[in-house]
Amino acid sequence: MRILLLGASGFVGGGLWSRLAERHEVVGTYATRPLPGMVRLDLRDEPRLAALAADGFDLVVHAAGLVPLEAAEADPALAHRLNVRPVEVLLDAVRGSATRLLLLSSDNVFDGTRPRYTEDDARAPVNVYGRTKTAAEDLLLAEGGHLVVRIPLVFGRGPWANTFLARLSGPTTVARTDLVCAPVYLPSLGPALARLWDRTGVVHYGGADVVTRFELMSRVQRALDLPTRVTPAQEADTPSACRRPPRLVLRSTRHGLLGPGLDEALAHLATG
Repeated sequence: MRILLLGASGFVGGGLWSRLAERHEVVGTYATRPLPGMVRLDLRDEPRLAALAADGFDLVVHAAGLVPLEAAEADPALAHRLNVRPVEVLLDAVRGSATRLLLLSSDNVFDGTRPRYTEDDARAPVNVYGRTKTAAEDLLLAEGGHLVVRIPLVFGRGPWANTFLARLSGPTTVARTDLVCAPVYLPSLGPALARLWDRTGVVHYGGADVVTRFELMSRVQRALDLPTRVTPAQEADTPSACRRPPRLVLRSTRHGLLGPGLDEALAHLATG
């Protein structure tokens, strides 16, 4: 299969690249971090984005955009420009062809008030990032024939971007006990997408274990023996202009896939 992977130089995109390129012809893009064999792409360069997407790929995996929640909250216009508008460009570019789009979306399309979320639950985003992901989903789903994959917090070690482990790089790591998720281990994501990408509509892919952010960070710190002290906090201790849904547990009614449990994932991470 010939795949265009947008955002291949990022943390999640890099993890996808390292897995998918083992079995498929993958053309990856980067924005600011040049990497051998990848092509440069600014998502705001719409003619370039359209030309790439129209180059006869079987699948376009969209894993790029403005991801940090605080950055999206601070600049909603930029968040829309990077998270929503490229989907419109991609749809125009592949319409009438055999190319399918796979959009990586987020658990932040939900408000975090339910014990768990399946594909059939109503979306109710509480922050700018979640609203841009909801808008991008709507565009893709209205077209039909494409796939949205919602994922939660992703943890692990990327091949060139280590966004997750960077959170544990200081002498102290503050982690909230009132944020609950079912995190996905990065190396499991590529194989899971390969088993799901023939579908259309919306699917969820979550991790097997449900933990607080504090528990996740503490267990990663212990597994890797990192020189940081993980300290518990709650929302009142970490004031932010960006609201975060308190409980985001993704489950699927459309397939039986789950990411590995924390014990298995951390044993693998510690050997890497």
